[in-house]
Amino acid sequence: MTNANDARRIVLQSVSMVPSEQLPLQTVLGRFLAEDIVAPHAVPRFDNSGMDGYAVRTEDLAENTKTVLRLQGEVTAGKVFEGSLFPGHTIRITTGSPVPEKADAVVEQEQVAQRNGSIEFAGSPQKGRNIRRCGEDIQMGAVALTKGSRLDPAALGVLASLGIQTVTVHRKLRVAVLTTGDEVVDFRKEPAPGQIRNSNAVSLEGLLKEDGCDVEMLEIAGDTPEDLRRKIAEGLEFDALVTSGGVSVGSHDHVLEVLESLKVDVKFWKVNIKPGMPMAFGIRTSGRVVPVFSLPGNPVSTMVTYIEFVRPGLRKMTGMKEPGEVQTLPAVLGENLRKADAKRHFVRGIFGTEKGRIVVRATGSQSSGVLSSLARANCLIIIPENVQNPAAGDQVEIELL
Repeated sequence: MTNANDARRIVLQSVSMVPSEQLPLQTVLGRFLAEDIVAPHAVPRFDNSGMDGYAVRTEDLAENTKTVLRLQGEVTAGKVFEGSLFPGHTIRITTGSPVPEKADAVVEQEQVAQRNGSIEFAGSPQKGRNIRRCGEDIQMGAVALTKGSRLDPAALGVLASLGIQTVTVHRKLRVAVLTTGDEVVDFRKEPAPGQIRNSNAVSLEGLLKEDGCDVEMLEIAGDTPEDLRRKIAEGLEFDALVTSGGVSVGSHDHVLEVLESLKVDVKFWKVNIKPGMPMAFGIRTSGRVVPVFSLPGNPVSTMVTYIEFVRPGLRKMTGMKEPGEVQTLPAVLGENLRKADAKRHFVRGIFGTEKGRIVVRATGSQSSGVLSSLARANCLIIIPENVQNPAAGDQVEIELL
């Protein structure tokens, strides 16, 4: 049985990035950069005021003494002050305006008093006060964003500040989702006795769309090798295939044998985790290379294995830097948990702050069929393989959802 770390490593080593494409800036939200972005100019492009106030020469003001300076003029955002600041004078300036030549500080307007056309200052500011220097954000020629960075709204703003209109990103993944089982029916239908609605397909579609993929929902496959072969072959025409169900050891679990018949090299089957142990992963290497993630059919197992193994693989395919990194926090258990085996457990939990500490508790039943307890969770409590029956007060790692 493969341990969780090795399973993630195998996935990341086995998949490759999809090609890149050049797109307009306002269409690439959530995509990953396929190249470094080098700044064509500094940001900001000139020294400017960080406040509404008065530009001064600090040498004109005395410490701990009131000084009166004559008002020389005003400069507003989008304009440049003609000439330089005279000795014994000050210039009214608004936020974002270029700092006049010879000025070396800006005093907030709330810190001055007007006296018959002159301005009274109380004391002397430090040089550079309230001045945002040229290149303070980004220096010209510096790498503003690195290859593999996710283009979130802040990153898009950085690119816009540099005047970059088109960006080279890895293209979106086209991922097929196939759920299996004679007992599974479309969620919009009324199940017959013994049947269940297809919640896994909807959950997987949501996860994939959250991760920026284009999703193709395949028709549910019955528990026969022939039907599975036809549907899986269809799914192998996409960038990746995610299946749910049919990977355990039951007499009607045919997914693995069908994958092998379609030249999918199964890299591992069964991971030493709970929930989600029966997961399999393989690569179709003949013809078009396609990764196949075959997840267990129980709803929580499906989602947990997606989060732990499918998501990192897809992130690498779309060019993410450090796709295997998991966001975790230390927390204190607020209750005893039962764990008697040597598997890594992912316990559905909810954390909050209590007396300055992050405290986490399970959300209820940890049965792999109880999806509502995952819906209530905001984290997964990670209980390592070598830990049994952790107690209230123990420190654990939690993975944020």
